[in-house]
Amino acid sequence: MARTFLTLPLEILDTILTDVDAHCDLISLALVSKNIYHQVIPRHSEYRVLRTRHRFPGVWAHLAKRADLSRNLREIHILRKADRAQIEQYPLSLASSVFGKDVTLEEEDLRRWNILTVMGYLERLTVFVWDFCYDHGSLYMDASQELQLLRVLSGIPSLSRLVLAGDLKCLVPQARIKNDLFEACWNMPNLRDLTLMGDIWSSPTIASTLLHVLKQSTQLKRLQIPVEATSVCKFVLPSLRQLSLFLQSSTTTSLIKQWNVFFENHPLLEDLWCNPSSTMLLPRNGLTKLKRLSMERTFIDSFKNAKHVPEALECLQYTSFNFAEGVPARSIFRNLKKLSLCTVDSIGWFELDVWLGFFSSLPHLEVFRGPGIWLSVNNDYERMHTAIMNLVQRCPNLRELDHQEHQRQDKNRIIVIIKEQSKKGLHVRCEIKRPRARDYNNFMETAFT
Repeated sequence: MARTFLTLPLEILDTILTDVDAHCDLISLALVSKNIYHQVIPRHSEYRVLRTRHRFPGVWAHLAKRADLSRNLREIHILRKADRAQIEQYPLSLASSVFGKDVTLEEEDLRRWNILTVMGYLERLTVFVWDFCYDHGSLYMDASQELQLLRVLSGIPSLSRLVLAGDLKCLVPQARIKNDLFEACWNMPNLRDLTLMGDIWSSPTIASTLLHVLKQSTQLKRLQIPVEATSVCKFVLPSLRQLSLFLQSSTTTSLIKQWNVFFENHPLLEDLWCNPSSTMLLPRNGLTKLKRLSMERTFIDSFKNAKHVPEALECLQYTSFNFAEGVPARSIFRNLKKLSLCTVDSIGWFELDVWLGFFSSLPHLEVFRGPGIWLSVNNDYERMHTAIMNLVQRCPNLRELDHQEHQRQDKNRIIVIIKEQSKKGLHVRCEIKRPRARDYNNFMETAFT
């Protein structure tokens, strides 16, 4: 079989390689022989994922000229320049001579049209992320270009994830573009994952447009929208399993409360991330399928008197934790694998023994996020080492803790707990590492990575 594969004509071999999505699989094929190596690299290996924070007019000019290469892109991420957590990924080998640093107005206009040209080539695109929030994006379009982009995206049946993070000009009332033009351009029935960020999405003036978007995307499994967008609270998405609601500008407790109706209509939710959530309560159906939850204390407290509660919670992010009140029905959380306690009330409850007793009720815990353990040992490194040894005895699967400097500027570190079995018994040691790269457009992933 391998020999037959190697003797195939280059045209047929190229067609086969076009069907390979994963970069690691392409590299594995490239190692088979020199002939395949030269066919895979860079023709395929550099043309699966495009992730940029800078403008790179030369890259887009190259892609616009090479439809044969651009059409194989699976993911496009156009991000903010300040988003340094994301590693840029773009073709280098064939585009190295067409880079530019300073972009004039004429060049920027040409770059935008090149981007639209490239989008027209795409046949297998699955992910499109465009982050232009807070006027710090690397791509801006006028209203007509935005509509053209949406029209092109609607023509790609393979598109399953879409992130639009910013205020689309075509939806602003001053743009003099009627919402029905936007609705005519939007037709993405195969979307599984949709994120809409920006003040425009929480505006009452586009409530009907937002409903149109959801009606055209009934197969959605994950939805991330502003908590202010209460116009969709009564809408039902039968396939929805993951929901994130975030504060875009401002809201009131009465508006937040309206989402309780949405929870009641979606009993099969598995992921729920809401901030703020002060007046949200566990619905009567109990959301029994929940696996990952990030909520304020009010929602967790509503578990106390609930007839039905989540039965298989694995990840919990809990704000304003208070030992004095304890955790309602701790047995509910016995199977937790990841726990994040961002803030802890009542400084008198920071003693290590209290924490150790608490962790004894979480035997399956693997990851703990939050400052609690460090506070209990007064940020002392020697005492922290002893605390980790005690924690491992109570939570044998524990593998990650926050470092003392976690989330401080330029000092983002975690403690990785490594267990090694030897003839003398179990040896436990710790390493300080950077956390894995996060997708900051995925709120739940950011909470637990």
